[in-house]
Amino acid sequence: MTEYIVKVAFWLRAYDGLTVEAETDAEAVEKAKSAAKAAMESMAYPEHIDIEERREGVIAFVDRVAPDGRHAVIEDVTFDDDRIQGPPTT
Repeated sequence: MTEYIVKVAFWLRAYDGLTVEAETDAEAVEKAKSAAKAAMESMAYPEHIDIEERREGVIAFVDRVAPDGRHAVIEDVTFDDDRIQGPPTT
């Protein structure tokens, strides 16, 4: 029997909390957008990662293991219809 290595990729929902100060609701929304962008670009860990709700799975790759090394079989295979960002493009 041949051995295969399968790598699965998926999205996890993460949450972070931020504080902004503003004079008006509209200004608070704009500052929140700026703070959210900075949080998304940050390499720091968020406050919470929801590991129970894995979404939008894709098989990143399947490799066949052979005596002379690994050989790619296929990449980027969707296997569910739980699409966060709309239907996959092929």
